[in-house]
Amino acid sequence: MDGRVINQIEAVLPNLAVGDATLDQLRVRLQSTFRVENQAAAVRAETLAELTRREGVHITEDNLREKGLRPRRKARSEVETAVELEELPKTSEGMRDGEIPYENARILARASQEGEIDETELVGKARTQSPDKFAGTVRKYQQQRSEDDGMSRLEHQRSRRFAKIRTDRTDGMTVLYGRFDPITGALIETALSQKMNELWREEDPRARCSPGQRMADALAQLVTREDTGEDGKPPRGPRLLLIADYDVVSRELRNGRLGDGTPIPIEKIRDLACQSDILPAIFRGMSQPLDLGRSRRAASPAQRIALVARDKACVGCGASANWCQSHHIIPWAVQGNTDLDDMCLLCSRCHHKVHDDHWQVRKTPTGKYHLKPPLKHNSPTTVRRNRTIRRRRRTPFKQRK
Repeated sequence: MDGRVINQIEAVLPNLAVGDATLDQLRVRLQSTFRVENQAAAVRAETLAELTRREGVHITEDNLREKGLRPRRKARSEVETAVELEELPKTSEGMRDGEIPYENARILARASQEGEIDETELVGKARTQSPDKFAGTVRKYQQQRSEDDGMSRLEHQRSRRFAKIRTDRTDGMTVLYGRFDPITGALIETALSQKMNELWREEDPRARCSPGQRMADALAQLVTREDTGEDGKPPRGPRLLLIADYDVVSRELRNGRLGDGTPIPIEKIRDLACQSDILPAIFRGMSQPLDLGRSRRAASPAQRIALVARDKACVGCGASANWCQSHHIIPWAVQGNTDLDDMCLLCSRCHHKVHDDHWQVRKTPTGKYHLKPPLKHNSPTTVRRNRTIRRRRRTPFKQRK
């Protein structure tokens, strides 16, 4: 074959119109797009690595920005990942087979640069987990293999912290951007969510802000607030949830983590637990009543802590627990109880799926909760109804603490 042709990559597009395809055919078509995307990413990574070897990093980055229309930061990241993937043959092979997405490969490549990893052990999970879940898997893997319980990794992350503020020349708006270690990030997110809840309660229900606007207002108020409150006392800090397991044999704390499951060193657990407004949750320790029956409708603070420790995030989409509400699986209006087993965390969007679109919360044999779509979610009646719902402006559920 001509050398120019054999060096090209092409996708064979389906010739069946979308409207004529069955539901199964549409699902197969969607899956094939993922495979082609992963294979194309593998070819691009190999090409970038070879170009870097021949022409250098800067020329390759410029080529990627000009030909691929990539932003400067993304171009630099892609070139770095491509070079790192040369040391991960099984990961590269999985991408060429179309089974490992580029994001998972990038996570593996970064982890390999931060310390020694067992590629064989992680590559299988890279084939089956979404990037969000796989990133957590890799973080936990690194924590377990760390000789100092992850302290050196945490210090490395903290050394890479930065924030910047600039003015967008196109419209004059101010742009903020920052990167923080997991503990600092959790404190910032917790403070933002609390302030957003306060602003939500103060808003006119008939003219609510968007979540993005509310977060911008919350950030502005937190950054520009005075050092003391109206009563002369320091403003209340964020309530951060720390979780650890207690080993009764060794009488030591183990498996330190944040509410979302992010692993942190036990040494930091001890340091942070001494601060005010930090909520330590030590398993096998003193407990509080977590089953309240019908004595109250809203989840208690203790139940909220237990829900975050158990679910870690929205059981539907994985959104941060800070943006979730405590949902009654059996509705309170039909004699549901405010008990831990009858509640789970749902974000506003997934909450609407349950109440408006008839999705259902299900519990797996392992005790995990997840959302299940309605059986007839693809029927013409439901499709028309869902389109109507999407066009209608929704009012977020009130968050409950």
